[in-house]
Amino acid sequence: MKNMKLGASYFGSRILRHVREDMKKMVDDGCNFVVHTMSEHDIAYHAGTMADIVKASQEAGLEVFLDPWGFGRVFGGESFSTFVKTYPHCRQQLNFTEGEIKVYKACLNSKTFRDTMAAWIELAAKTGAEGVFWDEPHLFFGEFTPLFGGRKRDIWGCACGVCADIFKQQLQYEMPVDFTDDVKAFRQATIVNFLEYLASLASKKGLKNAVCLFPTTDPRYGVYDWEKVAMIKSMDVFGSDPYWYAYKRDVTEFVRSVSHEVHDLSKKYAKEPQIWIQGYRVPAQREEEIATAIDVAYESGVHNIATWSFEGADCMTYVRSDRPDIVWQHVRSSYLKYKNK
Repeated sequence: MKNMKLGASYFGSRILRHVREDMKKMVDDGCNFVVHTMSEHDIAYHAGTMADIVKASQEAGLEVFLDPWGFGRVFGGESFSTFVKTYPHCRQQLNFTEGEIKVYKACLNSKTFRDTMAAWIELAAKTGAEGVFWDEPHLFFGEFTPLFGGRKRDIWGCACGVCADIFKQQLQYEMPVDFTDDVKAFRQATIVNFLEYLASLASKKGLKNAVCLFPTTDPRYGVYDWEKVAMIKSMDVFGSDPYWYAYKRDVTEFVRSVSHEVHDLSKKYAKEPQIWIQGYRVPAQREEEIATAIDVAYESGVHNIATWSFEGADCMTYVRSDRPDIVWQHVRSSYLKYKNK
């Protein structure tokens, strides 16, 4: 099956000889692509190493995508971010400031943050990777309950001066504090515009663009009309991550629903559909659901399937599966089934 793409994310080591061993294992276990995380920590301390890792992965036979893991705290990932500490004026501001609530996420309209992401893309291109992976781009949303009682309120970002000015310019009135339909649409447009900016820059550098949206159309997450992202011209791969363990959903129903939506929008806008399989925090005795998820995604017409992450996230206590070796055995068996079909 020449067009089947099977992969996993990887962040387990920056020691090249160990990476080489793991990339060989990934290939032996059915993978033909890898998503390497390239976080703020990597940029600061492993920039040269990342280029070596990309080369080693390609020599093993893998296509390589790079992921700005946790960058600015506006992409998915557990990696630490120091961006807002370094540039406090670029922090997302909230609509409601009682109690001096602060969130340490970057404003997507901040020129400094956009310039930082442009530099990240420049480095990604220099590594020789084939593509970049925009994972779960989002804005802050939460709830605030006054200490001494009172009405619970929605708190959301970003309502900084830059965003407020753009909102007023576009809608001809001041940005409200309530989570109105106009606010929801503005936040979504902010994410879409940010992705258009990133994808255009990356495409000009010869990089493929892949995006993964949260598996929900709840406007609190930011993007609620997936079509707005699917239609981005420079986006090549359009996907989502129906992590059924995390969302406490039935594996078949959840993966099928999300996969169909991804497939249909990808077909409409000539994108390659991609589905991510949950391979982290997998409970013991439920590992067989991974095979079900992969089957359902494939049967839904999605032939680009990836697992987060390699070997059941065994390298990270915070997200490690109960039995990471069993998790990866199920991934391996399913991948080899489709690779050799």
